[in-house]
Amino acid sequence: MNLKSLIWLTWRQHRWAISGVGTVALIAIWNLWSIESLRFAESSMPLGGFYSLIVQTAFGALVGAFWGAPLIARELEERTYFVAWGQDVTPVQWLRGKLIVLGGLAVLLAALIGNGDGYFGSVRTWNSFEGNSLVQIGYAALGLALGVLIGLLSRNVVTAIAVTTVLFVVVRIVLAVWVRPFYWPPARVIARWDDTPVVPDRGLELGHGYAGSDLQPVPARSDCLTAVNETSCMRRVDAAIGTYVDYQPVERVVWFQIAEFLVYALITAGLLAVVFRLMRNGGGWKPSRAHRRLGPPVPEPTPDLPAPETTATPEPDADPDVETGEASDPAPERVSEPAPGDQATSGTATAKTEG
Repeated sequence: MNLKSLIWLTWRQHRWAISGVGTVALIAIWNLWSIESLRFAESSMPLGGFYSLIVQTAFGALVGAFWGAPLIARELEERTYFVAWGQDVTPVQWLRGKLIVLGGLAVLLAALIGNGDGYFGSVRTWNSFEGNSLVQIGYAALGLALGVLIGLLSRNVVTAIAVTTVLFVVVRIVLAVWVRPFYWPPARVIARWDDTPVVPDRGLELGHGYAGSDLQPVPARSDCLTAVNETSCMRRVDAAIGTYVDYQPVERVVWFQIAEFLVYALITAGLLAVVFRLMRNGGGWKPSRAHRRLGPPVPEPTPDLPAPETTATPEPDADPDVETGEASDPAPERVSEPAPGDQATSGTATAKTEG
């Protein structure tokens, strides 16, 4: 199957999902580009930029739910894979071709959506971390791969859409809250008691505490935790020399975006490897015997069993008298009685003779 035929087939099968998600993405792209071109009012966000930012945040989930989840789940649920995978292509070739088309379109739209953060003018901050083409490509690739795997395992479109959306949101939250801030060890600013630690402009604050004499964090004393002013108690007992704040400088945003893209790319590669392994081995899609029937279930014919062999009745033993040749008593002869009509005929004949 050549690329032109594959593109046409993919469009015919998924045209409504592609049109819906593509329309939403194009509207968001147009809003972000138009807002980005107006640089006279920085650090402000119009209403169109706010809605476009929501689309930018949820684009990976849309791709996974409406493009990835139904890709295999619909074929298995409607049992049309007999035609799709029974022609001149194998299931692996069929899936590879679909992913090339849908994945390429998702990557293109994601790269365009990432060119803008919803603000007037381009301002690099940690709050606009998702406004990057590489990051959006990673989100879209993860959503597509996750949806394909869930659809292959669930074999139901609605279930695959729901599970894909939930899992995608969970992965995004876990990586954004607990993993992203520590792609690189944070920087630290320490201040004495008379000063206050100040985070550089647009830096991402991660945590704060008390610094000991070796400039390392020290926990608060138990008696100071119950004091009215914890900081004054720590200073009075000389348990620390000041306070500190951990942060990530804004200059690291680009490197963190590259790191996040690599993390999502590795997860996507792992999910796709599992999908292709299942498709190649048939463990995830081969149905049972009853699931293969296209029409209503037909009872299986019972095999013809051979008729039971009849046992011949043994013949009675011959009369020993006959075998020895001895004569047996003759059976009495049976005299047949004349019928009534015969009696009348005899009487008539007798009468004529006498006359």
